Amino acid sequence: MAGVAYVYKRLWNAEVVIDPNLVLPFKGYRYVVHGSSNPHYHVKWHGTTQAGEELGTAMDSDKDGTTTPFQITVVSSSNSDKRTTSTGMVHSVCLIGNSVKSIANYVNGKEEAKTTLEVVAMNGTTDVLSTRYYTSVFHAFACEWGTGATHDAEGNITIESPANTTLLTIAATYNESDGGTIHFVDKEEVKIYSVAIKPTATVAAGDGASLVFTWSGMSHTLNDSNIVDCTDTFTYMHYDQGLKYVGEDSFPRQATKAGKVVLSEKLIANAQPMEIEAIIECCFCKLHPINVNPD
Repeated sequence: MAGVAYVYKRLWNAEVVIDPNLVLPFKGYRYVVHGSSNPHYHVKWHGTTQAGEELGTAMDSDKDGTTTPFQITVVSSSNSDKRTTSTGMVHSVCLIGNSVKSIANYVNGKEEAKTTLEVVAMNGTTDVLSTRYYTSVFHAFACEWGTGATHDAEGNITIESPANTTLLTIAATYNESDGGTIHFVDKEEVKIYSVAIKPTATVAAGDGASLVFTWSGMSHTLNDSNIVDCTDTFTYMHYDQGLKYVGEDSFPRQATKAGKVVLSEKLIANAQPMEIEAIIECCFCKLHPINVNPD
């Protein structure tokens, strides 16, 4: 049985923010988080736990653009999701991913992918293209609405590449897309900052839930030690009010172009209604250069 097909995901302090109509809050999700202005991913999910499932269910297609970045098409199945209609439902959608300005410069090694928020103004059932080219896109959320009766998508809003090939979906009547995966850019340093798991109803003895981080493409794309590319598991059991972990990893993982993590929830004994939250901090090391090959 599949769980809920959406998850809340935000990127704070992205390296690139494309927001021509200035609809994003916090000046484009700029904020000093835990004393730093590094990029942070904030993930929240609530639902009934499954026997191991990606948060929000897996995205429709996890496209790899690390060789050739791709442009994105955004479109709705309803003409009510349109910015030029004041009474419309969803006016704009924000993409979360890693992107470049020029495919040619990226391929020639003159540009590196950067963490990105890009707002796309909806035009109903007419395709709208992103301005950036993506090595990965892993979430989309509605970020501007009209005066329609409900502030959520009227139709299924699909994030596509190429056109008519769906990568992510914001389902009708919701505002968040599917997909519990986060992709990192080359040499990005990644730490788990905090995790919280708590029940939203009384949990019977023996029941609980786990949040699992499954890493790949960290440190080296050919790494097979099962140490760096491994799973981190955080578990809540019935005997307290919930699990709250704050302390962040002592040392970071460093991503390659293929670096990513998949966040999954897993029931213990019986399915239970749970809330799960995680914060991942990212940075780029800027130490003074050292002589790594002394004479």
